[in-house]
Amino acid sequence: MNRQNRRQMLRLYLGMLLSVLLASLFFSGLYRFNNKYTQHTTQPINGLLILSEADMEQHPSRYLWHDWAYYPNVLLTPADFQDGDPDRYMTYVNLQSGNRMDLSGQSGQTQLGCGTYLLRIQVPSTRISYSLGMPEVFSAYQLYINGDPALSIGNPDPDHYRDATGSRLVSFFPDENGMITILIAVNNQSYFYSGMTFPPAFGTPQALNYTRGIRLGLRLCTIFTFQVAILICGYFWLRTRHKNTALLALLCLLMIGWTVYPLLHTLFLLPVFPTYWLETLCCYGTLTLLLYLHNQVCGIAATASRISCGVAVGICVGVSVYFFGAASIPDWGIAAVSRLLAGYKLLLSAYLIFTAFLTARKSEKNHRLFYVSLFFGCACLWDRIYPAYDPIFGGWFLEWVCTVLIYMLATMLWKFLAESYTQNRLLQQQNHNAEKQLIMQTNYTFQLREQVEIRRRFVHDFRHHLRTLHTLAEQTGDQVILEYLDSVGEYSSGSGKIMETYCGRPAVDALLFYYDNLAEIRHIDLSLQFQIPEPFSMTDVELCTLLGNLLENAVEACLRMPPEATKRIRLKTACKPAFWYMVIENTYDGMLAPKEQQGFFTRKNNNEYHGIGLSSAMHLVEKHKGTLDVQPSAELFRVGIMIPIEK
Repeated sequence: MNRQNRRQMLRLYLGMLLSVLLASLFFSGLYRFNNKYTQHTTQPINGLLILSEADMEQHPSRYLWHDWAYYPNVLLTPADFQDGDPDRYMTYVNLQSGNRMDLSGQSGQTQLGCGTYLLRIQVPSTRISYSLGMPEVFSAYQLYINGDPALSIGNPDPDHYRDATGSRLVSFFPDENGMITILIAVNNQSYFYSGMTFPPAFGTPQALNYTRGIRLGLRLCTIFTFQVAILICGYFWLRTRHKNTALLALLCLLMIGWTVYPLLHTLFLLPVFPTYWLETLCCYGTLTLLLYLHNQVCGIAATASRISCGVAVGICVGVSVYFFGAASIPDWGIAAVSRLLAGYKLLLSAYLIFTAFLTARKSEKNHRLFYVSLFFGCACLWDRIYPAYDPIFGGWFLEWVCTVLIYMLATMLWKFLAESYTQNRLLQQQNHNAEKQLIMQTNYTFQLREQVEIRRRFVHDFRHHLRTLHTLAEQTGDQVILEYLDSVGEYSSGSGKIMETYCGRPAVDALLFYYDNLAEIRHIDLSLQFQIPEPFSMTDVELCTLLGNLLENAVEACLRMPPEATKRIRLKTACKPAFWYMVIENTYDGMLAPKEQQGFFTRKNNNEYHGIGLSSAMHLVEKHKGTLDVQPSAELFRVGIMIPIEK
């Protein structure tokens, strides 16, 4: 390893350590400062929250997650509390994703059932209104404030059960004693999350509306950004027909489906199924497309790419099956699926890091992709370390990192597309100029052929005149005239190779004649059997481009062989009723320079033109709906082309 490579690897490792450090600081910062569970606010104790004026001034809004009174397996109403707390089993619970409706331990599906949550809040002022921001509650509930119905989402009645979810803001006044009693009767028969999974927000209407406005505004900006990206991808796809632009547009669309749920739940009341199934499917579909594009950028081998993407698609299918049977899955099944999905994310992050590292070792321009892959891995890891995380603003860890990864892949793809688009426009202009020049040269060739034909007829006729004069001179016996006529005959006979006609197209014939002469000069055995059908879809420019690139590569391959080696090039064509076939094979030294993704590099002295000839030929063949196959062996390099003949 030379000094430059050592410096490159040192920068790679230092960047890796810095990326891990920055990612850890970022996610730890989100957990500490953007988390409903880590706010330093006064929380309920044993179902009672007492707030002072200082508490409300310092924190006008808070998230109520601690010590709610919970009555399992019963739907209570304010009438049950008229004579004090009912004589039923009650416990205190924290609101988090692992909550279960049935706490008896006798049911195999503790996520299903009903229960009632109770919280009392003592506020300092009775003259101002307060608000309660209700998140999604699974999967139907009735909210009572100070004994009055305040909000109903779905229908929790067991006889008329109907699930629905939504985020709503409810405003109210405390009673004359400054007490607020919150009673929430919940029933869940639909989902593997149960009851109050996310903490509600409590505070002044101004504070809650301010927080909600910022949260929804950030979501709108994110969705708008993805929409703009979709439009840009659509434009480039229409201009270039590049497959990856369509995939990137689909990726942005999936991200919108994944991140739009706060807006949808704020605007509409939605059923549990298929809403959460589509949201989760968009999540894992995003991961699948990210994996596919990552494999494309890193140039992963086809087998490894198919296996990894196949596993990702299988996870998407499995998640769909899981959602379809959510109401009948036992607790152990839910726990197993949860561990499986967590393991899949960690395995996916390890795969992205490993493959990006291998790519970054080859080229310094891919270092950023490796760093973002580390960012993704840190997100999955810290998501397991910090399970009690519910963001106030923005999204979850995985949403953040997927947005960054999409941005990185999009940047690399845009750069590639911009370079390709610029090069394509330049090639189009060059092709247009070449077509005009070829038309002029073709006209000149026709004129030149006419002049050559006139000269040949003149020489032919002139020889007859010379023979006549020679006979007359013999009859008169004039020796001086005979010697002069003999010398003129030798001069007029001339010598030199006349250009052959291979296919009847002057430009193509001229190109083949050039390489025929070049092969003779370079001592290469060249055999040309070339014919094309009429009509044929390829223009003279395209045929010259195709033949020129392939014959140039073949000649250069022969010249790289040892002087004593046999140098041979064979070009054959065949016209069948439906297809035109061409095979060109040449001897070579058996050494191939691999290209990063597909095909082979030619070993030209100028690195700028590595692989251009073969890729240009492949582009022309694909343009005419044909196929180009490269078949290298130990001694022969063979290229086969098949193009359909238009009838």
